[in-house]
This record gives sequence, structure tokens and C-alpha cells, in this order.
Amino acid sequence: MALGYRTILTADPSEDNLNEMIRAFSAWVTRKKGYAELPSSGALTHPSGATLTASTYANNDASISAKRWRIVEDWAPPKWYENPDTSRTGVTNVTLALAEDKLWLWVDVEPPTLLWTSSNGREVEEVQMSGRPTFVQDILNAVNMSDGGAEPVSEFQVIASESHVEELARVLADSTRIGAVFVAATPDGTDATEWAEKITKLAGQIQGMGIGYALTPEARALFNRRYGGAGHWVSPGAMRTFLPGADLSDRQDAFKHRLLHASTLRDSPEVRIRRILRNAQLKRLSALRIPDVLREVDYEFLRNERLQPFAALHEPVSARQADEDEASVWRALAELAESEVAKGLEENRALAQRASTAEDFLAELQAENDDQYALLTKRREEAATLLRQVDYLRRELTNLGADGAAAAWSFVDDERPGEYPETFAELLDRVKELKGVRFTGDIEDALELDEHTVLGQAAVMKTWDALVTFDTYSHARTDGRFDQSLSHFITHQKDHPHRVQIGKVVWSEGETVKSNERFRAQRTLPVATKVDPSGKVLMVAHVKLSNLTGVAPRLYFLDTYSAVGHVTVGYLGSHMDNTLTN
Repeated sequence: MALGYRTILTADPSEDNLNEMIRAFSAWVTRKKGYAELPSSGALTHPSGATLTASTYANNDASISAKRWRIVEDWAPPKWYENPDTSRTGVTNVTLALAEDKLWLWVDVEPPTLLWTSSNGREVEEVQMSGRPTFVQDILNAVNMSDGGAEPVSEFQVIASESHVEELARVLADSTRIGAVFVAATPDGTDATEWAEKITKLAGQIQGMGIGYALTPEARALFNRRYGGAGHWVSPGAMRTFLPGADLSDRQDAFKHRLLHASTLRDSPEVRIRRILRNAQLKRLSALRIPDVLREVDYEFLRNERLQPFAALHEPVSARQADEDEASVWRALAELAESEVAKGLEENRALAQRASTAEDFLAELQAENDDQYALLTKRREEAATLLRQVDYLRRELTNLGADGAAAAWSFVDDERPGEYPETFAELLDRVKELKGVRFTGDIEDALELDEHTVLGQAAVMKTWDALVTFDTYSHARTDGRFDQSLSHFITHQKDHPHRVQIGKVVWSEGETVKSNERFRAQRTLPVATKVDPSGKVLMVAHVKLSNLTGVAPRLYFLDTYSAVGHVTVGYLGSHMDNTLTN
């Protein structure tokens, strides 16, 4: 099942702390969930059919001991959801462990998965949103918990002084931290306390998954002076999500820590901000390697669960009971064994599918890397040749006299790129400035890319390069400086002087994709009615923005200049369905 919430925190390993945690969880189980008690072992069944199971574990030398409770219940679907065929089962796992001189709290919530078809025909699979369980807040109110060296408080804490900035830097660099740190900079002219309260509300129930700080304008200036030179700056009104172990002296490291632009925080609905922050962290936490001690605990609980059906084999029985019940006992055990084998086969099948997908992804990534390296080498050689040519021409022009010298140094590149957008939200605003490009796709598909922290800045930059190339092409045709197709403009760059900076373009799709009705529907995208009276047309040409598994964003486009005077971008978002994703 997919993850809807995860927190892994530690506290001092005292008996009082353990009892306070159990007390808070027990109160939630009895009051909120309606169970008569919190069991110490075995299972309880709720009148609704939900179950609460308790397990314990201790290793041989008693250096590790743990308790786990597992709640399996049906969740109510969102009001808008209309797919009755999907499972409504949700699971909550709560683990308390004493190990390595720490008391560990590990909470996982696994909600049902929602499946529906979007307006453009794409099959959408998304985990149902879940809030932070209230017992987590109760535990944090009762026990001094920590995430690495930081305290997981619920509100954004104001960072105002130099010592506060130094402490923040220490927290950001802490590699033992598991949750994210959200650093929001107070807009100019805004009270920092009011900003902290506002951003706490915007972020929602992130406690346990992340820690928030709000920089005053003075603290922001200090933070940016110290760490902005390496790319870790935070502009007024923006928020940066710092992953564990930030290297504040490394410019490349800055790309790992996603920035939400001030305009996104200012103009987006609260629900979207919460979704961006939450989904990004859930994807990261789902792939996280949990601490080794918890991996051992988790394995032992899983092992005991799988072996439980066979416990009857080791229980002593009387001769009479054996004679009477032997057949039925062995039949029941055989059925249980069959069930466990089926589970194992299903898990193996899922793992095989994941391995196959990973192999396909690695092969594609290797091929793309080879292509990109060859292209980079070629561009470097061309750039070196051009630099030598420019140097030669400047010397020759200078030798011609004053007019020649002026001409040698007066060139202004009218087609040089401006600053890159920082987010896809900003990119969608700025694409309106490019008169030679028209974006007709679903804005939400594009905005969702901002939720994927691990995409980094490169995907935004590649997208902007593609859009600027399309715009340059359209202007060149309008001005009469180019009279052929967009594909010729991109693939025959030596035939014209215009700037072309675009990633790998795939000009078509495979026959399997083009002949599949569902796949074709997803790629039948909006255009002006002058292009097609139906207002839609099949687009197969696309740019690969990243091959990140599970996202692999793509930009689909069509050369519609001859009909409407611009290039149409019909889709910007995660990888559409194909034979691999299906």
C-alpha cells in the first residue's frame, strides 16, 4: 500500500516517556476509534469490522524491545470520488521501540488508493489524503521528542537573531535528521510573527514529517549573505524545503532543496500548497531507508506475522484430540499455507514488475546519457571553434582602424536567454510573454510538477529552453528570416544563425501507443480551431524533461505556425501512459 503519513522520532529511553506515549495512543484508540481498550497482545475486532492487532518483540540479548499496533479499517471515500471498485482499506501502524539508548516512535499511515480518469483521458492513481493522526500531536505535547538534533514543533518558529541563524544552519546540515525543514522568508513590510502564523496554516499538518522556520527580513539578509552565494538563498515571501544533510557550501547541493516561489505561496489556494508540501515529502519518505534498528524490528514483526498460522503445529495435543481433529487441523493448516504461498507469489510478482520497470528505466537513461554526452562533446567543440573564430575576426577588424574596432566589440545578442524561472508555476506565468508559443494544456498537470522535490531545477530549465526555442522559431518565420518547419529548425541548426537550445526531442510515438485508443486519447490535445475544427489534434512530438521514475515529465507540442503563427504546447506534466506504465 502507498504511504499517506510517516513520522520517525526519538526520545530519551525512560519508563515515563514510554508510558506517556502508550497513554496518548490508548486514549486515541478508545475515544476516537471506539475500541474498549488498547490490547497488549492479540487482536480486537470492532463492530464495524475493523481490527486492532498488538504484537511484541525482543531480541535474544534484550538490547532491542518493541511493541506494534496495527489498525485495519475501511476509510470513507472523498465526496467527489465515484469509483466503487477500488479497495477502501486503510492501515495504521504504530511502533514503539527501545534500542540504541533511544525510545523510537514510528508511525505509518497507509490510506486507500484512488483511481480515476482525468479530463484529458489520463489514468490517475493517487493516495487518498490523510491528516496527521491526532495522537501524534498528543505524544509530542507530552514527551520531548526529536528528529536528529531538532525538535518537531507544530508551528513555524521565528528566526530573528544571528544565533538563531547559526542554529538553523546546524539543523539544516544535520544528516541524522529524517524529516524535511521548511524555511520561509517573511515578505518585506510584513510582521514576522504574523507570517509564521500564516505559513503554519498554509503548510497544514506537517508535524512529524517536517519542521518549519520563518526568517525575519534581517535574519533572511544574514542567511542569504552567508549561504546564498552557494545557491541556498530564500527570497522574501518564498519557502525552501531543505532535505537532511544540506551542504550549505556546495552550489550543486542547492538543487536538491526545492524552492516554492513567492508568487506560488501568494496566489495558490491553501489546499494546493498543502498538497505540494505533503506529496513531495511522502514520495521522499516512501523511498527512505529507515534506520537499521527499525528495519530489524520491522523484519521480525513481519516474520512473526507470516509464521503465526503455523503456530498450531508446535502446540501439544492429547491423543484423543489428535484422533478427532487431525484431519480438520491439517486441512486448515494446508489452507493457511496455500494462502501464505499465494501472498509470497503476489509479492514476488510485484517485485519482478518493479525490477523490470527499473531495468527499462536504466536502459533508457543510459541511452539518453550517451546521447547527451555525445551532444555535449560536439557543442563544446563547436563553441571552442566559434571562440577562436570570434577572436580572429576581432583582431582583423581592429587592424582595419577605428570603425573596425568599434564593430569588433559592439555586438549585442538579441536572442540571448534571460533568467530562468525557478518553478513551473512561474514558468506558466512567463510563457505568456512568449508570443511565438501558446500553452493550451491542463495547468494543474504542469503545476503538479512543482510537487516533485527530486526533479530539481534542471527540469524547469529544460522546459524553458524548449519554449524559448519555439518562440525564436516563430519570430524567425514572422520576420522572414526562416521559412521551413520547426523540425528542420531544430535538427539543422547549422543551416541558420538562430539560437536553438532544447533537450532531446522525440518526434513520434511507437505504433503500439498510436494504435491504442486510450493512449491516443491522452495525446489528443487542445489546439486553436484554425488548426483543427474539433479544437483537438493528436500530438506525438515531445521533449524529455527528466527520466525520474514515477514522474518522467514530458512536454508535448505541435508546429502550428502555418495556421496560427505560433507553436502549440498541448501538454506539460508527468509521463503519460504507455505500454511500460500500463
